[in-house]
Amino acid sequence: MTEVVTFTPNPAVDMWAEVDRVEPTHKMRTRGVRYDPGGGGVNVARVLHALGDPALAVCLVGGPTASLFRDLAARAGLPVDTIAIAGMTRVSQVVRETTTGLEYRFVPEGPTLSAGECAAGLDALARHRPQWVVASGSLPPGAPDDLYARVAALARANGARVALDTSGAAL
Repeated sequence: MTEVVTFTPNPAVDMWAEVDRVEPTHKMRTRGVRYDPGGGGVNVARVLHALGDPALAVCLVGGPTASLFRDLAARAGLPVDTIAIAGMTRVSQVVRETTTGLEYRFVPEGPTLSAGECAAGLDALARHRPQWVVASGSLPPGAPDDLYARVAALARANGARVALDTSGAAL
């Protein structure tokens, strides 16, 4: 049994890069580019995995970036249970300005989820019986404000403890 399962309805492919200086309207050549599977719960699972706890990340992915997300998770050795959606998994960008050490973060809102896709995510979560469910990250457009409340009710009904990391109406 997996001790921790994370739930991420709005995962991302995270792109990291460096540039000497961020300047408006100028083309800036980046270096040190890195791609990682990301999103709230995915990041929690990645940290737990790095600490030796093989947490499972349940997430909703779609479009051409879904295969990149799955490939990045596999390369990282991160166990994932992905649920296909119609929209495209978002790509977030972090650019570190080396002259100042400042980070600039560009984070799209994510694809619009249907009620059926939200239900499929909950069904996938119900297939697992962890000791902990970590629900984390922003809710994408179309997801009901009570999606994480539904996750918590499902987890508790299956005997799991719940940790929630989100903000706004979803909290």
